[in-house]
Amino acid sequence: MTTVTAPARKFNPGFLTDDELVASFCVRNAEFDMLVEVLRDCTRASNPHQIVIGPRGSGKTSLLLRVAAEVRRDEGLAARCFPVVFAEESYEVATAGEFWLECLTHLAAQAPPVDGDPDLSRTVGELRVLRDDRTLADRCLGALLDFADRQDKRLLLLVENLNALFRDMSDRDAGWRLRKTLQTEPRIIVFASATSRFDEIDHPDRALYDLFRVRTLRPLDTEQCAELWETVAGRPPAPGTARSLEILTGGSPRLIAIVARFGAGLSFRDLMADLLDLVDDHTEYFRSHIESLPAQERRVYLALATLWKPATTREIADQARLDTSTCSAQLARLAERGAVHVAGGTARRKQYYLTERLYNVYYLLRRRRGPDRVVAALIRFMEAYYSPAELTDIGVGIAREVGDLDAAMQQLHWVAFAQLVESPMLAAHRDDLLAATPADFPMPSDPDPAADAASQVAAATVAHALLMKGSVLAGANRLPDALEVWDDVVRRFGSIETPLVLEQVVRALARKGSALDSLSRPDEALAAYEEVAKRCAGSEAPVLLEQLAESLVKKCDLLYRLGRFQEALTLSDDLLRRFASSETPALREQVAKALLGRAFAFMGLGRPDDGLAACDDVVRRFGKSQVPIAAMLVALAVSQRAFILDVLSRSEEAEVSYDEVVRRIDGNETASPPQLVERSLLRKAQLQLKRGASGAAVETAGRLLARCGTGLVEVRLRAHLVRSEAALARGDRSGCERDVESVLDILPTVDPPEGLGYTGLTNVESIFGLGRYPPLFLVTVTLIELTVGLGSERMRELIRASGSAELLLPLLTALEVDLGLSPRVPREVEAVAADIRAEMTKLREHDSVAASDTVRR
Repeated sequence: MTTVTAPARKFNPGFLTDDELVASFCVRNAEFDMLVEVLRDCTRASNPHQIVIGPRGSGKTSLLLRVAAEVRRDEGLAARCFPVVFAEESYEVATAGEFWLECLTHLAAQAPPVDGDPDLSRTVGELRVLRDDRTLADRCLGALLDFADRQDKRLLLLVENLNALFRDMSDRDAGWRLRKTLQTEPRIIVFASATSRFDEIDHPDRALYDLFRVRTLRPLDTEQCAELWETVAGRPPAPGTARSLEILTGGSPRLIAIVARFGAGLSFRDLMADLLDLVDDHTEYFRSHIESLPAQERRVYLALATLWKPATTREIADQARLDTSTCSAQLARLAERGAVHVAGGTARRKQYYLTERLYNVYYLLRRRRGPDRVVAALIRFMEAYYSPAELTDIGVGIAREVGDLDAAMQQLHWVAFAQLVESPMLAAHRDDLLAATPADFPMPSDPDPAADAASQVAAATVAHALLMKGSVLAGANRLPDALEVWDDVVRRFGSIETPLVLEQVVRALARKGSALDSLSRPDEALAAYEEVAKRCAGSEAPVLLEQLAESLVKKCDLLYRLGRFQEALTLSDDLLRRFASSETPALREQVAKALLGRAFAFMGLGRPDDGLAACDDVVRRFGKSQVPIAAMLVALAVSQRAFILDVLSRSEEAEVSYDEVVRRIDGNETASPPQLVERSLLRKAQLQLKRGASGAAVETAGRLLARCGTGLVEVRLRAHLVRSEAALARGDRSGCERDVESVLDILPTVDPPEGLGYTGLTNVESIFGLGRYPPLFLVTVTLIELTVGLGSERMRELIRASGSAELLLPLLTALEVDLGLSPRVPREVEAVAADIRAEMTKLREHDSVAASDTVRR
């Protein structure tokens, strides 16, 4: 595949030579072939005029210029046609005469001079002074047709943005006059382009109705995106990332080319500069288009632009703050205009997308907080496409470039660098990234927020830059340094009540609360969350409401973990009263978390029935949701329900609930807390063993072990423990011994304690009680019990042959003493071994009594 060598800043294909254009043209081949075929078949007295319709950046110009290049390169076409390429915008055309003057002007510039033929440039100069438009049209058209006759060729007029040209015409009869010529003059054929359908071609009472064959350019599909990427970047996209590229760009060839050029050079500065230039080039076009929409249509359109993804009517309605029926009606009107199109979903839950993806870039770069969304989309694609080493190089480049940038670009680099530092893909490379960071990213001096609106925006920019700096430090596990930065945000901007700035202050306080919680400073964390509540009090701004609800949930969670259950319940009651009826997705998520947290609190207060009711409430409200976070919370609620039933000795019901966890999550682990299925299967096996269903316990534990593979070390350890006890209960000594050997192999590799980690809701391990006992303790207790069945000699042999002998020295000592040996160990070990022997004696006596009772019965 030939690589494009044109300079990266050449967005306009009109700057390319024919050879460069042909080399770079790799998509829209089907459309190209159809247009060329039209020219080859063009032998009749009338011509089949064509119009190519597609949004800006979709490849219309490249397609028409490629046709022109083919006419010049192909001997057969060159003998029959002469292409006349119009400029991308024909601002001086307002009448039919000026249209033909424009055509003659371009012909004069593009036709090679021929000795003895009229000087077309002089003809243009002579005709330009004519004031009568009909005379101008006749004279210009005559000069064009004379040229066609001398060349014995048809003139192929390649006219860009025909919709804009007719929109700006002042002569009402111009369209009809042009139509008459194009219908009756075989020496002229028009291939035009337009950014969307327009009245002149769509309405039967308009001049151009049914004159053109319409060719609509669709967004590039996954395969075409990959092909264009390879042509521009010089290498194919990584496996599986072409779809990510399609989603990021919406199949827009221009956006793909920009991002692909970044892929070739790995310069984030150039990428963002190209995007900003692209937006600046089209600002007036975008603005006029948006302003021309009726108010409610514009509201829906901008909501979709903000979402930057295919979205359902409900999601768009929530963003636009409209009811769904109104939103649906406006989407239908926008679809009729061609401004939006259906981009997936189901027949009942359609997903909509902006037809012109460049509007997303324009709107998000021009509106408040917009750059964050653009950068976030780019970072998501980079994570899918680049290796960790390449991403690290990109991050280092961002850090090194930042000192040479203006304030706006520094802001974008801040956001990008922070997201790379926080990326899980780069966890092992964070030190390299931070080492490449200048001592301090340059930031503008503090503006005066009371001065004017511009200064308020600047203050928000500085506050946001500091906020992101704190996030970078937190991502590098430098929480004390992050706290200093977030405190600086509050100190410098905490007195400003402008919504733009207040949002950054509230975010800084919320992140401060989370960091203090992680540092085991609960009182300070609670104070930070309380400060968030105070600053958000009375506000109806969506962003602040979401931050308030999230901070209240985190405060409740911390109170649960501190054992202050009643305070947590009171706080969650307040949260639910305020937000329970909200339809906003972000607030619904916090409502679900609050409801689930109540189940934990009720258990702490000894009210298991209320805990069950709280779990059921989560399932009832959110059980049918397809949103991943909601599915995760429902799974957690079902898990907590199973645990409560277990506590209430309702074992069979608990097992059913654990099965439901597996059913809800299996095959959809992206919506699951880590290891929740495995933990549920483990708890189910433990319950089965407890109620004497040893065969079922063996089967469940085996299923769990097959799922774990070589990972989830502690879970595998516990599964082998359960299966060893169940096997012995069934009289399967060899099976029991195999599991004991596995336990002894795994034990030295367990890092105490291995857990699921803090989820931001509650520690999931608390559902299962897994963090209650360290693995070494559980192994020792279980092996003591198994010794009664396997015998001291056999257990000693198994431990001696393993790598766990030193870890289990007290147990090994007890076994050897039990066998009449005299091991030499420290006194402390002797004391523990004596306790172990006493425990084994009790177990043997218990088994003996149980056996006697069985014989008597």
